[in-house]
Amino acid sequence: MPDALLSLDSVSKSYWRGPSEVRVLSDASLELRAGEFMGVWGRRGAGKTTLLRIAAGLETPDRGAVRFDGEDLSLLSEQGHARLRRDEIGWVRRSGPRSELCILDYVALPLLIAHGQREANRRADHALRRVGMAECAGQHWESLSDGERALVAIAHGIARRPRLLLIDDPTANLGVREREEIMRLLRALVEETNLAVLMTVPDMPTALRSHQLRALSGGRLLTPPPESHDDDDDNVIDFPGVQRSA
Repeated sequence: MPDALLSLDSVSKSYWRGPSEVRVLSDASLELRAGEFMGVWGRRGAGKTTLLRIAAGLETPDRGAVRFDGEDLSLLSEQGHARLRRDEIGWVRRSGPRSELCILDYVALPLLIAHGQREANRRADHALRRVGMAECAGQHWESLSDGERALVAIAHGIARRPRLLLIDDPTANLGVREREEIMRLLRALVEETNLAVLMTVPDMPTALRSHQLRALSGGRLLTPPPESHDDDDDNVIDFPGVQRSA
């Protein structure tokens, strides 16, 4: 089995809210390889976004180690962190541009310094075509539906051709059909390009479309029993210790 592209080893993270310490992550561990798609689900406030920020090197854990391609992120310089996020890790954001950029320019923006305007636009156009949003290249963020915004956000994340894609709840506010479209797209991207995807979602059914499942509850990442998960998307998977909410 190939080495992990991303690994979290016994990662813990707490925040202070007034006089109280809130433990967000507690000894959380995972391994994600190229060509794998991992879904992490948990209720609101479970720590899903914190998990992604730590995986991207945007936050430092209180304890534990985070490694990308075997390299400990805590040992990287500021320039090393910037290079990693520029060249290796794509982040899919739910919020769009804060300016009046058209969609093509928004997707091309992260590519300008490294590739120049013409090549940046070419790669941005390719990314938009891959997610089925080429016809929206001249439009603006405010004119798009929630489903269209989700697809553009993915195009923005893959335009730099990263090795790892981090996605925070890509199906928020979407209907069933749009959710299915997003999940099919992500699985296809993983299989076509050997991309690694770590995605967080607030519900189990969406996470079932990934290759691997984890539940984030009480700060811990829980893994389903091996016998409970096969290729049948209709399986019910029981995560021991998960706190369920109505």
